[in-house]
Amino acid sequence: MRFRVFHRTRYVYRAPVRDSYNELRLRPVTDNKARLEFFLLNVNPPARLRHFRDDWLNYVHYFDVPEPHLDLTIEAQCTINTTNPYADGHPTGVKFATLKTDLDDMVVPFLGGSRYVDVSPEIWRLGIDIRDECDDVFEAAGAVMHHIYKNWAYAPNTTTVSTHMSEVLETKQGVCQDFAHLMIGICRSLGIPTRYVSGYLYNGHDSHLRGAQASHAWVEVHVPGRGWFGLDPTNDTLADERHIKIATGRDYADAAPITGHFDGPPGATTALQVELEVRRTDR
Repeated sequence: MRFRVFHRTRYVYRAPVRDSYNELRLRPVTDNKARLEFFLLNVNPPARLRHFRDDWLNYVHYFDVPEPHLDLTIEAQCTINTTNPYADGHPTGVKFATLKTDLDDMVVPFLGGSRYVDVSPEIWRLGIDIRDECDDVFEAAGAVMHHIYKNWAYAPNTTTVSTHMSEVLETKQGVCQDFAHLMIGICRSLGIPTRYVSGYLYNGHDSHLRGAQASHAWVEVHVPGRGWFGLDPTNDTLADERHIKIATGRDYADAAPITGHFDGPPGATTALQVELEVRRTDR
């Protein structure tokens, strides 16, 4: 599939702020399943954009606006081609014993707790119940995804970007970020390396996928000898060619699309306006 993405975020302040510093993870990932044709990033007030690769190999742009300003606009555009990571089938047949004997050092950070994820006895017991007698790593991850979809309510505006997985476990409601954190915790408790993915989701005219109105989140599990594979617990579906990956990390803290700070009065931000369009262009 070929997509054109337009993503604009605007912050409005009630009083002038200054010394704004921001990091942007908005450039889509290019790999053997996604080819980026075009990417353009603009900010206003105008600022010089620099970039680096973070610890998780995400492409990070950063900039600062030292002078006083009343608003900040960040606009990203791209054209990208995607293919279905599951076109050659599902990575089944790998047993749980392999997780103890055939793990790469690079996946170790995705086995323990992180800022928004706990690997607690409670989450382990839940994971054991969901896994039941399943000895296939990928099938067990799919069972976790399905369990979250069936038992947690999709409820916008009930959580924030700083909501911890433990709260979502208790309230049984949330949005894509929360369900991703919950699935990460459960899968890690079972010994499955699992990472957070931020990106975009294409929702066609005949589709009813949840989470496509803004930046989306899902997870990737690492199957030894096969690689990383995405699952979307918000929609109980495999992360296929409709999912456009932007960044990965241990949880949201590593892969947030926009982070930053500024010098200004408390409660200075009065409005956050987000405009997102993911348009298919190959038909």
